[in-house]
Amino acid sequence: MLTATYATIAIATEQDKTRNMLCRLQQYVETAWKSLHNLDLAFLDTAFGKLTQFDRYFRSRKIDLYLIPTLQGVNREADIIITEIAGSSSKAGSVLRSVGEQLGSVFEFRSAKANELFHSMYMYCRHVSVRIEREEKELLPLSRRLLSVDQWFSIAAQFLADDATGPGNRHGHAIGSSSSSSSRSSRSTINLH
Repeated sequence: MLTATYATIAIATEQDKTRNMLCRLQQYVETAWKSLHNLDLAFLDTAFGKLTQFDRYFRSRKIDLYLIPTLQGVNREADIIITEIAGSSSKAGSVLRSVGEQLGSVFEFRSAKANELFHSMYMYCRHVSVRIEREEKELLPLSRRLLSVDQWFSIAAQFLADDATGPGNRHGHAIGSSSSSSSRSSRSTINLH
């Protein structure tokens, strides 16, 4: 049962970290949106870079890599919840791709376009927030109820192996490093920690 406790604590810790990062990201987007008249293209590019960086982190969380694959096919209720939260992720990803495409058309940049971009960035944050809330209120309690001790042991072993690879190896490529986008030649990323 200690392995289930370890896995649950590891997931809860990661959820807290994710929620805090998302909160800071939402504040950043909201502050930028409120000061839209003073905005420049570099600021929009930075905001998009932060969203992209967070999205990479979000999609590489332990809950996505280990818990959800273990829960898939356990029962119909689990499959429904997994499908629904995957829908939130899909919506968030679509919004983020749309922001990247819109940002790519910088020569047509106007105040109305910036307003539309920030609304899309806000919607990305909202979709992620909905997913996190559903994970915490539905998916995690369901997993505690449905998974066997052996399954929790397997998940915990994967967590430990993941943690043993060293800090930053799983998330390091997305947080605090440089990345590139197909629509832009280069983009700096900002550390969200």
